[in-house]
Amino acid sequence: MKILVMTPTNKQLLPIVDSVIKVLKNLGEKYEIDTLPLNIFYLNCSYFQRKLYKLGYKAAENKYEKNIVAELQEKCNQFQPDFILVLNGTNVSVPVQKFLSNYKTILWLWDSYKRDNLLSSFVNLATEIFCFEYEDIEFLAQKNIFAHYLPLGADSEIYCPRECKRDIDISFVGTASKERIALLDKVCERALQENWTVKIGGPFYDTKHFWKKYLFKYRRAHLEKFLANRLFLPSELAELYNRSKICLNINTTIHHSLSPRTFEICATKSFQLMNSGQNSNGLMNLETDLATFDGADDLLEKVKFFLENDELREKIALAGYNSVMKNCTLKKSVEKLLAESEIVRGFY
Repeated sequence: MKILVMTPTNKQLLPIVDSVIKVLKNLGEKYEIDTLPLNIFYLNCSYFQRKLYKLGYKAAENKYEKNIVAELQEKCNQFQPDFILVLNGTNVSVPVQKFLSNYKTILWLWDSYKRDNLLSSFVNLATEIFCFEYEDIEFLAQKNIFAHYLPLGADSEIYCPRECKRDIDISFVGTASKERIALLDKVCERALQENWTVKIGGPFYDTKHFWKKYLFKYRRAHLEKFLANRLFLPSELAELYNRSKICLNINTTIHHSLSPRTFEICATKSFQLMNSGQNSNGLMNLETDLATFDGADDLLEKVKFFLENDELREKIALAGYNSVMKNCTLKKSVEKLLAESEIVRGFY
């Protein structure tokens, strides 16, 4: 079976893309895999072209889309895929979506359907849909569109337990949001009082403008002291989780299904403290596999409590690890997609 995988070029998603492709290629000789990186014009054009685009000049975009469709047509003619697997989906423009409607296409959403306008047309054109966000299934059902639930599991070859000292009290890595920044600043303020060791990473401010750093420092002086303002490689993340006594997981308000971070932390057999309000959809037990908090005050109390209770942290971390290994590895996610897909079943 020939599978053409269309992949996003977003730097934050590339590690997951690489892991999915690796899993597909390791499934056996019956699957032949080819890939085509793809992005929409606005995220792949020059600064000057973007300015013109905002002013209403669409000539450059039209040329770009025409070239993308031509490239995709050539790839399909050469490879002759049995179906096309689209990862993420928010990187696919309407002209490309229309071209893909000529092929059997599986769309695997890696973000909430409600966050991206491009997906409103794509969900009507794709042959099959798999959703990262469980709530999207019901939302799409209201539009008479059937979708499967398929979370992004952890790459267990990268996120795995390691023999090392847990010399970091608290860690968090992710992109910035108002709720994350507010909570982390309070944690860092308490950390300075309690002498906790804290490591926070991720793109929190734009490094293209030097003054952004000083503005962030002025507004969030406590947080800035512990922040590494950059993307982390998966290997760096795995090492950080293994070294951390408490790995924070602060989900944004739009998501209520478990994120890849949830599984990746547990896959390293590390203790996780996550904000409440998430739904495990039967994948994990949120009362035994990790700990949750409600608001800033509860977070600070539980950080202090769990830092003082090593054995309890290890017990919870082990339960989370066992659950993820059973249900939530990336290999199991890909296998589930292939097992549930009517397109794939039609070939056997």
